[in-house]
Amino acid sequence: MNPEDFIPYIRYSDIPEAYQPIVSMIGIEAFFRLCQLCGGAVVYLPITDSIIRTTRNRIIMQEYNGYNARLLSRKYGMTEKHIKNIVKGARASKNEDPGTE
Repeated sequence: MNPEDFIPYIRYSDIPEAYQPIVSMIGIEAFFRLCQLCGGAVVYLPITDSIIRTTRNRIIMQEYNGYNARLLSRKYGMTEKHIKNIVKGARASKNEDPGTE
């Protein structure tokens, strides 16, 4: 039998207690696949703020038109200066990337 053949027979109680909250969230099969991918390795997971920040900044760049920093600052709960710094930083990064035009 392949390891995957055991998935239907794995019980929640078969999972070590420390990992049961993860299994409750993603399910036994997804957890099993995660173990196949990363099993035995120390895995760092980013905090959600870092993921949200990247997403938020991308959306701000899409919505920014050069004149709406005040509107965006209210929408995203930050200062106009922060909005402009996000735009400035993103433009600088794009200009440094030789693959972009």
